[in-house]
Amino acid sequence: MKTLTTLTLATLFAVSVATPASANTLTESLTKAVSSQLTELSSNIRLQAKQALESTVNELFFNYGSQQAEQAVQQLAASVSTKVSASQNNSEPQQ
Repeated sequence: MKTLTTLTLATLFAVSVATPASANTLTESLTKAVSSQLTELSSNIRLQAKQALESTVNELFFNYGSQQAEQAVQQLAASVSTKVSASQNNSEPQQ
């Protein structure tokens, strides 16, 4: 019986000594996997943020620029039509 108890204790001791080593290996593996996943996620977030920012900038500048150009053309057309009207009124003979 003493031999069985000694063998059991020796086995438990060996398992308790070996378990932290495998737990550390498991922890390191999980840490590496999580770290690589977080790095990839961070990279993807940066890429998506950059693309969203570029898209917003393009929309703002080009749409805003085309709206400004359209407004400038309308103002110019209104100005020209006002000047044409005024010149026609001045060139008509007065009675």
